[in-house]
Amino acid sequence: MTISLIVFIGLQVFWLKQAIDAGEENFSARVYKALGSSSTRINTYEINKFYKPFNNFYQNINAQKDSSTVQTVMNIIDSQSVQYIIYKKNIINKKPLAIPFSQKDTLKITNLLTDEGVLKVKKDSQIQAFKPIEAQIENTISSPKFTLDEFARLSVNQMRIESRVNVSLIDSIVREELKKQDINIDFKSGLLNKALKLTKIHSEDFILSSRPRQNYNVVLFSDGKDNAEYYLSVYFPNKQYSVLNPIIGAIALTFASTLIIIAIYIASIYYMSQQKRIADIKTDFINNMSHEFKTPIATINIATDALNSPKVQADSGRMGFYTSLIKQENERMKKQVEMVLRMSKLERNQLEMHCEETDLREVLKNSVKTIRVQVEQRGGKIIEIYTAEKHVSQVDGFHLTNAFVNILDNANKYSPEMPEITLKTYNDNKNNYIVEFSDKGKGIPENILKKIFEKFYREETGNIHNVKGHGLGLAYVKNIINLHKGTVKVASKLNRGTTFTVTLPLNQEK
Repeated sequence: MTISLIVFIGLQVFWLKQAIDAGEENFSARVYKALGSSSTRINTYEINKFYKPFNNFYQNINAQKDSSTVQTVMNIIDSQSVQYIIYKKNIINKKPLAIPFSQKDTLKITNLLTDEGVLKVKKDSQIQAFKPIEAQIENTISSPKFTLDEFARLSVNQMRIESRVNVSLIDSIVREELKKQDINIDFKSGLLNKALKLTKIHSEDFILSSRPRQNYNVVLFSDGKDNAEYYLSVYFPNKQYSVLNPIIGAIALTFASTLIIIAIYIASIYYMSQQKRIADIKTDFINNMSHEFKTPIATINIATDALNSPKVQADSGRMGFYTSLIKQENERMKKQVEMVLRMSKLERNQLEMHCEETDLREVLKNSVKTIRVQVEQRGGKIIEIYTAEKHVSQVDGFHLTNAFVNILDNANKYSPEMPEITLKTYNDNKNNYIVEFSDKGKGIPENILKKIFEKFYREETGNIHNVKGHGLGLAYVKNIINLHKGTVKVASKLNRGTTFTVTLPLNQEK
């Protein structure tokens, strides 16, 4: 069971890790897609902002792109098998200029705009040849906008970064792109330089962490050679919520099932150990019970054999002795059987209680009479201190007497030679009748105190019978006191004695 449980938990942990990693990868893919779109939009915004002062100039060139234009495009492959596209474009703009104070003469002014550049074409690694120039690239080169875009990028790269972008612009664009990817959690953005150091442009509370998967970085601005100059970085304070949200149901179900299985496992082990303990206790009880019955049965057998002897039959005194001995041992076995039967009825709630108005002091005195002879035979004594002013209640005198006798009997059995037992009564402020049974015996270890009221429990186990009994007395006491709506508590110190405190409510109704 243990090995199976460990394997099961290991598989669950492995599955959860796989699920969380998959969720992390999915989240990262969506974030990078959103940041890529954000970077493109920020670049486009910057170029469009640069165009505004030159809007009329661009429109003028665009309007005259087909007039007086010289355009050349060359495709060259050098000795290292590197392909280059060299383009050159000239725009010639002529317009007349009137001479003041003359109606016949004019001057012709010619404006020449020139742009040229070189594009390096990469080889296709699969076909080991150069890719054909696409029509879109050719049209881009031929467009007058190409010249202005490259000029704009070159110009803005010379500007300070604080003049190009700001936090509010970055946050607004990134937020829109993240929403398109169904990411609606809070984020913090910042701009990093090419050394990945944080610039002055960043959100409040932005964190640049060295831990993996904490910051998501994409290139925002490049130089003329396509080298990264600045990076757009985004940090999510509550990223785990978005990562785990799609699989939170499966995680909860996995945890619940795992906890249930662990609980069943623990319960199984507990009940198995309990059953083993009960089996051991019952075995111990049977051994003790057999021992308790063995002595009186042997005594009765001896007495019976003696009664069959003619010599004994002729002696009336010896006849009376053996008959009284048989009766005494028979009563002893009867009491043991009755105790077992009473405990069985208590467990099944079949024990009949006959409560009536009873003087508790008289119940105690009767209990002491039963034990006093045994104590005095050992040279001991019982001290009675009755200070309770109220001592009448509705109780079952028979069962309560048996309960008190069991406590006194334990005090006698577990005391050394010449036992000293003190019995004290008093009333508390809650109208209860309190009885304290104190002895100066060997005491009870602290780890055993909670077990002494369990059925069949004895400190001695197996066939060790230095103290007679079968572990039912105190269990019977607790059940009887509980049926009277009272409580029984025990306090003990090793080698100094034990005190049982019984609390019974007065005026207990039937």
